[in-house]
Amino acid sequence: MAAKNFIISTTRLENFSDGVFAIVLTLLAFQFKIPKFSHDASIVYNFNELLNIVPYLLGFIFSFFFIAVFWVNHHHLYHAVKEANRTMLWYNIHFLFWVTMLPFAIAMVGDHPHVPLAAVCLGIVIFMASVAAYLLLRYSYVKSKLVDETLSNDSIQNGLIKNIIAVVVTFIGILIALKWVYISYCIYFVVLIIFLIPQKMEKRNRSSSNKKDLLITL
Repeated sequence: MAAKNFIISTTRLENFSDGVFAIVLTLLAFQFKIPKFSHDASIVYNFNELLNIVPYLLGFIFSFFFIAVFWVNHHHLYHAVKEANRTMLWYNIHFLFWVTMLPFAIAMVGDHPHVPLAAVCLGIVIFMASVAAYLLLRYSYVKSKLVDETLSNDSIQNGLIKNIIAVVVTFIGILIALKWVYISYCIYFVVLIIFLIPQKMEKRNRSSSNKKDLLITL
């Protein structure tokens, strides 16, 4: 059956995606470390044990907000899309795969925050998740035109450009991680800020709704 004839409601797709996001957040919680306090030890010793879990704590906070931002943008997409097809299902699964890899990458950074390879692996996961999000948006908005016809082209273009910027910035962070690990973490945080910027979902003007709008094909 051709993809264009396999048209389904987005409700089941959203429910499946929400379930995956919930599982990923649960995995993050399971990886959270508890400091090894000792009743007989001094306050300084216990405080040092608390400091030892700081990388895990920061990694948990970062990944929690990163997944939350991905979920918000994902939810935003399915409010703009009126229907789904088979190809879109696979683009969505590809995106969810990289989201599920985030706890693994965060665990590596928590265990080895100073190791460049750990920072590179985290960057690769963020990079691939950003690429997957862009491909999902591009297919939904441009290729298949599953998006609501009333959505303006400016809104579509802004969403795509934001993802492209995130991909480029993450790639720069991966290269920098080979030499300056903590600078790469700051760059990954910038990517989080980029995704935090809300996408404007404006409707077309009536005067332009009857014209053929040109969609960018980045």
